[in-house]
Amino acid sequence: MNFSLPSKISEYSGKILHVFLILLTYVSFSGCSPYYFRDKVFRSESMGFFTIDISDLPDFESITKVKSLDHPITIDSARIKDYFGNLRYSRRSTIGYFADYVFSDHELDLLARDLPFALKSLPKDKLLLIVSKYDDTQSVISFDELTSCILWAADGRLNILFGRIKRELVDKDVGLDFNRWTKVDQIKLAHTSDGTEIADGETVDFGAVDGIPLRRWVLFDQKNPGKYKFLPRKQYQPLKLTDENDRP
Repeated sequence: MNFSLPSKISEYSGKILHVFLILLTYVSFSGCSPYYFRDKVFRSESMGFFTIDISDLPDFESITKVKSLDHPITIDSARIKDYFGNLRYSRRSTIGYFADYVFSDHELDLLARDLPFALKSLPKDKLLLIVSKYDDTQSVISFDELTSCILWAADGRLNILFGRIKRELVDKDVGLDFNRWTKVDQIKLAHTSDGTEIADGETVDFGAVDGIPLRRWVLFDQKNPGKYKFLPRKQYQPLKLTDENDRP
C-alpha cells in the first residue's frame, strides 16, 4: 500500500487554504456592501433594480407583521409619477434646513419608465432594492447624487423604505462604474438618521416603528389611488429684462 503522508497533508492544506480564501472574499465583499449577492432585475445608465431576500431587511417580519407579499404587481408609469412625484425631503445642516424633491424631473421620468418592468417581474418572496443616481445641475463642477430605497407591496399598500437620499458621489469615477455606485449601505427599519428625512405632506403616510412614525418609510394606499395625483412642477425660466430700468 503506497501512502504518502506529506502529500496528503499538502492536499488537505490546499483545500483549507481554498476554503479560507472563499470565506475571506465573502467577508470582504459583504462588508463593503450588504447586498453584494443580490440578483439584478433591470438596469439603466442611472438606475439599478435588484431583488433581495426578506432577511436582508433586519426585523422585517416582526415590525411589518406582513404574512405574505402582493408580488408581482402591475403599476403603470402615470401611477408611478402619482406616487413618487410629490415626495419631498428635508435635510438639516449647519446653516439650517433644506428641502427639495426626492426625485428630480428627468430622474422621475426614468423611474416611471423603468420601475413598472421591475415590479412585473418581482418574485413573491423577494423585496426590490432601487438605487438611483442623478446630477440635477449637469455642470463640470457638480456631482451625481445617490438615492437608495427598498420597495415591497403587502396588504394593499406600496411600501417605500429610503436609505440614502440625494447624497453626493464626490468621486466621479464611482459614478461611472455601475458596480461601484450600486454598493449601498444597509437600509434598516429603525429610527436612525443622517439629518435627512421625508417631509410631511397632505398625502404622505408613514409606517411606524415602536409606535413612532419612521419618516423614511412611506406608505401608499393602492386601494385608494385617487388620493395621489402628480402635481407638475413649476419650471423656472431665465428672467427677461425689458428695458434699462430692469437691469442691475
